[in-house]
Amino acid sequence: MGPLILNGIVKLLDGYTNSESDSVARSTRTFSFQAIGLLAQRLPQLFRDKIEMATRLFHALKVESQSLRFIIQEATNSLAAAYMGASAAVLTELESLLLNNCQVEESEVRFCALRWATSVFDSQHCPSRFICMLGAADSSGPAHSVVHDECAITIVVAYGVLTVFICTNSGVEPIGYEEIGALWTNAGQIISQNLDHRYPKLGEMLDYILKQQPKLLDSYEMREQKLLFPSKMYVAMIKFLLKCFESELVQNSSLGRSSEFLSSVERMCLLLEHAMAFEGSVELHSTTSKALVTIGSYLPEMVSSHFASRISWLKHLLSHVDMDTRESVARLLGIASSSLLVTASSDLIRELVSLFSGTNKRFEVQHGALCATGFVTADCVSRSPSIQEELLQNTLKCLVDVVNSESATLASISMQALGHIGLSGSLPSLVCDSSSVSILELLNEKLSKLLSGDDNKAVQKIVISIGHMCVKETSASNMKIALDLIFSLCRSKVEDILFAAGEALSFIWGGVPVTADVILKTNYTSLSMTSNFLMGDMKLSLSKYSSDEKNVVSEDCHMVVRDTISKKLFDALLYSSRKEERCAGTVWLLSLTMYCGDHPTIQQMLPEIQEAFSFLLGEQNELTQELASQGMSIVYDLGDTSMKKNLVDALVTTLTGSGKRKRAIKLVEDSEVFQEGTIGESLSGGKLSTYKELCNLANEMGQPDLIYKFMDLANYQASLNSKRGAAFGFSKIAKQAGDALQPHLRLLIPRLVRYQYDPDKNVQDAMAHIWKSLVADPKRTIDENLDYIFDDLLVQCGSRLWRSREAACLALADIIQGRKFDQVGKHLKKIWLVAFRAMDDIKETVRTAGDKLCRAITSLTIRLCDVSLTEAPDASQSMDIVLPFLLAEGILSKVDSIRKASIGVVMKLAKGAGIALRPHLSDLVCCMLESLSSLEDQGLNYVELHAANVGIQTEKLENLRLSIAKGSPMWETLDLCINVVDGKSLELLVPRLSNLVRSGVGLNTRVGVATFINLLVQKVVVGIRPYSNMLLRSLFPVVKEEKSTAAKRAFAGALAIVLKHSTPSQAQKLIEDTAALHTGDRNAQISCVYLLKSYSSIASDVLSGYNTVIIPVIFTSRCGYIFI
Repeated sequence: MGPLILNGIVKLLDGYTNSESDSVARSTRTFSFQAIGLLAQRLPQLFRDKIEMATRLFHALKVESQSLRFIIQEATNSLAAAYMGASAAVLTELESLLLNNCQVEESEVRFCALRWATSVFDSQHCPSRFICMLGAADSSGPAHSVVHDECAITIVVAYGVLTVFICTNSGVEPIGYEEIGALWTNAGQIISQNLDHRYPKLGEMLDYILKQQPKLLDSYEMREQKLLFPSKMYVAMIKFLLKCFESELVQNSSLGRSSEFLSSVERMCLLLEHAMAFEGSVELHSTTSKALVTIGSYLPEMVSSHFASRISWLKHLLSHVDMDTRESVARLLGIASSSLLVTASSDLIRELVSLFSGTNKRFEVQHGALCATGFVTADCVSRSPSIQEELLQNTLKCLVDVVNSESATLASISMQALGHIGLSGSLPSLVCDSSSVSILELLNEKLSKLLSGDDNKAVQKIVISIGHMCVKETSASNMKIALDLIFSLCRSKVEDILFAAGEALSFIWGGVPVTADVILKTNYTSLSMTSNFLMGDMKLSLSKYSSDEKNVVSEDCHMVVRDTISKKLFDALLYSSRKEERCAGTVWLLSLTMYCGDHPTIQQMLPEIQEAFSFLLGEQNELTQELASQGMSIVYDLGDTSMKKNLVDALVTTLTGSGKRKRAIKLVEDSEVFQEGTIGESLSGGKLSTYKELCNLANEMGQPDLIYKFMDLANYQASLNSKRGAAFGFSKIAKQAGDALQPHLRLLIPRLVRYQYDPDKNVQDAMAHIWKSLVADPKRTIDENLDYIFDDLLVQCGSRLWRSREAACLALADIIQGRKFDQVGKHLKKIWLVAFRAMDDIKETVRTAGDKLCRAITSLTIRLCDVSLTEAPDASQSMDIVLPFLLAEGILSKVDSIRKASIGVVMKLAKGAGIALRPHLSDLVCCMLESLSSLEDQGLNYVELHAANVGIQTEKLENLRLSIAKGSPMWETLDLCINVVDGKSLELLVPRLSNLVRSGVGLNTRVGVATFINLLVQKVVVGIRPYSNMLLRSLFPVVKEEKSTAAKRAFAGALAIVLKHSTPSQAQKLIEDTAALHTGDRNAQISCVYLLKSYSSIASDVLSGYNTVIIPVIFTSRCGYIFI
């Protein structure tokens, strides 16, 4: 069926024209191309043996109208998958097809050609890689293709749609947007993680490129010639060839000596020389020159001999407009000079010196010559025989003159050159007027000025060069000058300068993981740039520069230097009263620990280093704090088992707040206690941050002891900072510590849970990071430690620190969600208590957290007490815990928000609790009845007292108040209580009601209790008879004594309904007592009338047996004109 459908589609395409005006033809062709794409996905074997359909679709992309090209493009991309695994002959034909279409005018065609090249062929297929290189130069039209060969990832953008493909051994597959985010760094570069990628052999890739452009084999210099490929294509090509080169070296190191491989490298060098043509872009020249240095770092002898005959060409490139290119060419010149005779090298040095010593020189010429002088002279000094002493003296003098006379930029380059020479050997003293003076003595004053200047990049280069100059220095006086210059930067606020100074100190200390050859003959920049202080693994980033060669230095001199550095750090900087000095000390101590960690002296100092980093965790400065935590992690890696255990214990005590600072900072007047703006301004509007300013404020306010409160606050802030800093260091150690952390988990986990809700976002992030590092299964961990977590949070809800209270409330609100009674039952009452306290907190944010906790515990309580959602025994126990507390502490609270919340919860509990409510009916009913008055708006009482003065009828006002009360949640709850009353609950309820009849206060309460008795009797009917006597004795006096008409009427109604279900003897006595009231005062007579009226309307069957008693009273009352 498939072949028949395909033939039909082909005939349809051949039978219709591509006219834009023919809508039928256009629709038919649209559906036909879509059908081809679907067939390719369903039946790829229909297309795999021939390329006719591929040819047809690529042709259609060129000739069809613009409206159809997107459809054809989708079909073409779908067809590509059909040719994966095709025969060699078919793939060869496809190579030609793609090569012919990858540079046509139509952007859609170029896009599809690149897509096919990356989809059909694997990453070792040279022609498809060449097509990708061509695509890298395509920057016009709606289709823009870029190949980033460093990571073997192809990015294709067509019509605004981004598609990313990862090259694998079997081909190239598209990845999703989530994965794109993991591959794209902030700098806009693409990185590849954990990709098992294979590259073609260097020789094979070069053979194909040279086949496409044979002129690359021309051996003459190409500096003035035109480029043979576009610049962007060259850049992609060079990066890919470098990967092929490095991959082949890694696979078999012996290949580095094989003639075949060396021949390929020679041809690659020719290609790179062609890439340096004049019309090439700056990016191309920079990439090319760095590539040559990279090759030279692996094959120094071959590259040296290759470029020894091209010295003049390299010298010409020293004046290039790009700084990176000039520096790379200077390195190449230093590598090439190792193959020159000493006399030739000496002539080269003289020529280079003349280039930067003259006046009115271009900056580029001077810069290139200075760089090259350093690399070439360093190479000559390290050789035997070396250059003449006179030439070396003259070269050094010229470099010193540049430092003294030129701008900061050129001075820093000249210092770099001196540093590179110093790496190869101790710098000799300069002979001046028959006396010798060391270079650092001559430059001391000038360097001091340069280091205090504003050119940060120049300062960095100078300070690192000072470190390089001292690597093989043997003079104690020179070492002292160098250290004084470096230590003068201790108050710098520029991070990069501090890192550079730390690197310089590391070179002076000794034991850095790089050698002179690594610095001089590779693309190495600096230890600070190569390693990543805060993000990466330092050891991993420096591993490619490691070498078995060791720097030979004078140990006696350097022992004194190490002692000087240690004293400066530990006695002056790390515990200084100035925060910028503490920051500098932290950077430098971290640098020494990172770069010289394997040095015996550092190993001996690890306990002292750990203590310093622990102290610095409490710094307000984020850089200091983060570097200190990084230092803790490095100390853990370097330490032995005992050291690791002590470090884990120290971090745990810091996180749990049980540790104390072993060392304090001595405060002086300008010591910053708080960051500016932290605690507002002084009375005069000035800032409040230093110790002096705080003391002045305390004196101005007439409270000198206030300074102690400020210090207490500062200590708390430091404690908080320490926890955050410890978290950063701890997260790096947690995964390595393993079993060592197990004894501490019970203490750590509750605090980690709470700190993740800290008001400080930085603390949250730090603790969340350590939580992820420490806890593999958060849900299980929380469940296993739930009681400890509850205990900690409940205690912290009452902390004197608002941060702790707020965090604990928020944590509790999250932790309790979804819990069962057996998990939270023992803590339920305490949670309600802390929620109410938080709702009444003095701090607004704590009150907000308390409201959130109240909502969470309300939801949990309602679920636990609902018999339809929780088992009856658990629901009953929950009710036993919560309801009494709410009635005693919540509804009776003086805080409005707590009362409202409590009433809302009680009403919801009554709705869902069912029979679980019965044991608590007496308490609940009485509380609700009393609340009818106690929670009433007090304004209504005021109005009633003054009703007569403003002409308002008291009775109407009372009716209004009662109407409002009957619409309240309390009355709604009372209605719910009526529904669950049974005989057993009456035993407790009726006596409480009887007592409330006598003692209840407030109109709403008194009318409410009467109405409730009325409803209760209607519900239980004859069940009330055992209690009728009690109710009759309490209700009758109240009717007689009540002054409020509404209340008197309500109590009379309640008494009448009880009468209806009382015994005959009780009824007789009540009616006789009622009749006797007509002989009393007017109030008694009115009470008599109300009662008789209620009896007649509610208990007429009982009253009818006592007409002889009642009728005379009625008749007499009528004659007395008592009407109601």
